[in-house]
Amino acid sequence: MDNNYSVITISKNLLVTFLLLIFTLFHFTSSSFGNQKTNFYQDENVDISFLKAWDSKDSTLYALFIRMQKNWKTYWKYPGDSGFSPEYKIIESKNLKKIEISWPTPQVFYENGSVINGYKKELILPIFFYKEKNNKKIDFKIDFIMGFCDEICIPIKFIINSKDALKTNELNNKLVSNSLEKVPLDLSNTENLIECEVKKTNNKMKLISKFDGNFFSNNDTIDQLILEYLDSQIWFSEIKKNNESFEFISIINSFEDKNFFLDKSKIKYTIITRSGGFQQIGCKSPIN
Repeated sequence: MDNNYSVITISKNLLVTFLLLIFTLFHFTSSSFGNQKTNFYQDENVDISFLKAWDSKDSTLYALFIRMQKNWKTYWKYPGDSGFSPEYKIIESKNLKKIEISWPTPQVFYENGSVINGYKKELILPIFFYKEKNNKKIDFKIDFIMGFCDEICIPIKFIINSKDALKTNELNNKLVSNSLEKVPLDLSNTENLIECEVKKTNNKMKLISKFDGNFFSNNDTIDQLILEYLDSQIWFSEIKKNNESFEFISIINSFEDKNFFLDKSKIKYTIITRSGGFQQIGCKSPIN
């Protein structure tokens, strides 16, 4: 058997919180999203603006400027145990090849026993719009939905449109640049950084991930670890550091009710340290 795969047997386990949030989202009508303005949304808790930053040969960079009142938060692309995954839908486009959202390293919150990945107070979200043909400009109109929470959670829908986007000023450009610097550094070309193996303990399947301590400086440690699986049928929970070492243990969950393969090349690690964020896709099996 390929070392990148481990066979797992696990019972069906639904995330009640996740389903409740989906139920809530589908029960919001279009009128629940408030008064919409292209490239702009504002209520008493959230202020959103969509601005054009700068052009390059193959793309144009825009950014969402999001400010929230005290205690309000919004979510990273992978929200954690509960929350809203941000979504967008292209309504119209011209010369648009693809969209790439540059998510800054999130904060990790612990609320009511749940782990949440997101942002409080402010989020500057750079978005690259890549061109089909470099010598022509891009036009688009897109629906965005993002979740915002305090004591209650609400989805906010707003429209972004290239034709009506205002230009950033010098201060805004600095904020965009700072946000781009906070995007997790890709470590995919770093060899042998993570070893992982699957073990069964008390009827629970666990993923044990060991990081190469030599990669980190003497004054740096892994403060938080976020695990994703590039398949919606599998997710990880109860991610915990094993003492003070570079070893983490997490529970593997699945919607499947039978044996299935865990493909280790589909595990995505987001590593949060005092020095910033890092990302790695895949891990290797330990050498016995």
